[in-house]
Amino acid sequence: MTDIGPLAASTRATFGAPGVHAVVRRGRTVHAVSLGQWVAGEEVPELLCHTGIAGWDPTALEPTRADVTCARCLRRLGGPAPSRQIPLFGEG
Repeated sequence: MTDIGPLAASTRATFGAPGVHAVVRRGRTVHAVSLGQWVAGEEVPELLCHTGIAGWDPTALEPTRADVTCARCLRRLGGPAPSRQIPLFGEG
């Protein structure tokens, strides 16, 4: 059986510093990150809004110090949500 402890520990270290948030697969939306239960009792970073990432691919989350822009994450943090919908396919 593969020991997942080192993988979980490295991702916790990547996202464990205050002010570190995440983008998913080079996306434009910045999410807040919290720790959640994974396999064998390990805790790993997950998006605060619980947006799904198929199979919890540890390479899908990229750290950033940019401000959180996800409306669901902002609501969970108790902050103001963005004043307008973020466009999916551009302004037009």
